[in-house]
Amino acid sequence: MAETVDASRVAEHHESREGLEKKVDTLKKMVEESKYTVFYTGAGVSTSAGVGDYRGPSGAWTQRRIAQLRRENTNSAKAELQKLLDEQAKEKQKATKNVGSLDAQPTFCHMAIAKMIQTKRAHYCITTNLDGIFRKAGLKQHTELCFLHGDIYTERCTGCGYDFERNYETRRSKIHVHDHHVGQCSRCHSKPPSTYTGVPLPGSQTGADADGYADNHLIGTRCKNVGTKDTHINFGECLDSIDWKEADQHSKKADLCIVMGTSMSLRHITHFPFQAKKTVIINLQQTPDDKKCDLRIWATCDDVMSTLFDKMGLEIDEPPIWIPKDYIPIQNLKAMGVHSYYIAAAERLENHIKKQQQRQAAAQAAVPAPAPAPRPEVSRDVTISTTAAPIEDRFRWSIKTEGGDIRSVTYHLHPTFSPSSITVTEAPFEISRVGWGTFTIKVDVLNRAGVLRQYRHELSLSGPTSVTHQ
Repeated sequence: MAETVDASRVAEHHESREGLEKKVDTLKKMVEESKYTVFYTGAGVSTSAGVGDYRGPSGAWTQRRIAQLRRENTNSAKAELQKLLDEQAKEKQKATKNVGSLDAQPTFCHMAIAKMIQTKRAHYCITTNLDGIFRKAGLKQHTELCFLHGDIYTERCTGCGYDFERNYETRRSKIHVHDHHVGQCSRCHSKPPSTYTGVPLPGSQTGADADGYADNHLIGTRCKNVGTKDTHINFGECLDSIDWKEADQHSKKADLCIVMGTSMSLRHITHFPFQAKKTVIINLQQTPDDKKCDLRIWATCDDVMSTLFDKMGLEIDEPPIWIPKDYIPIQNLKAMGVHSYYIAAAERLENHIKKQQQRQAAAQAAVPAPAPAPRPEVSRDVTISTTAAPIEDRFRWSIKTEGGDIRSVTYHLHPTFSPSSITVTEAPFEISRVGWGTFTIKVDVLNRAGVLRQYRHELSLSGPTSVTHQ
């Protein structure tokens, strides 16, 4: 793939600050008018995380192209080589660190895209990156995110289609470039055929030139019912139909597609952004589609997104604590024969998660507990009322107590009643009795603060009475 590096397109271009502000104003308007916005991202979104790109001045494929040109001894090769070396010399350092994909953490751009999707200002992200950083930014595979070229943490079953989200790089070491075998599915028990050896049949074609296992006895990107596989798409291979269909579905649905950090050199997939009604390209280098898009911005992904967020009044969140849903304990990885390099990276991920949890716990502990809400003012007034109605030669009477934030009321009646003391613990704090004479009822009122107040109320049989005590 080093041949895909074009020296004329490696040079980086930067908008003036004034020009960037104007173009981001236009981008803001396009986002606000769009009912369905999709991001389409390449390696450029991860460069500030320390993950190298491919075709920038110091990108992986550019470096390979330089090595190729140095081996050639033609005038055209020497001219192209000098051009690439000149651009490398002019390039400013893009990142203060250089880390592998397994250790990379979300950049401002990753978190900004996640924020826009989670707040429904955008709706989906298609990425060609294998680094899995968008997982660490909080996006969910399939519902919010498509890994068009696979990612390092996915182990996919070729039988039931389940995606295991692992805590280590699932691609096995020392395996044929077009073999994606991982193991047996723990859910549906799909496994490789008994004839699988990991060695291609003599004289067989591999990659996109073959029809998978039937042709070469390797687990290909589109094989079915042959156990679990990694989803890492190598050059010269077909994309998995699951990821292709997702990218196609969301691209066709989009009013706006924002392309970020890609040279658009892999022409078998660059049609996706243009299935949207409008397309924006954000990249430092030229792309073959610069004249085809509706808005072209020459700037870094982080710079564009930070400017956009300023104009939209948004702030990114802290990266969430990402714990892979199909995590495998470290000691089990060793028993599985996972490469020591991947195990060490899984241990670093585990330590990173623990540090995040500790910081989160410390931050929560540092926040003072909220003061208890003041109790609403409750009137201390207590109203005691009675009613009476004749029944033949007697009366049915009732007494009720209200107000004062009451917990319980105890009524002390004439000794001829049995029982003569009755405690009521639920509103409306009322009792009824049948009798023929009047007397004084002692009323003990206990409020919710534990304060006991005592009253005397005269029972009247001639009509309703009501007395309020302060």
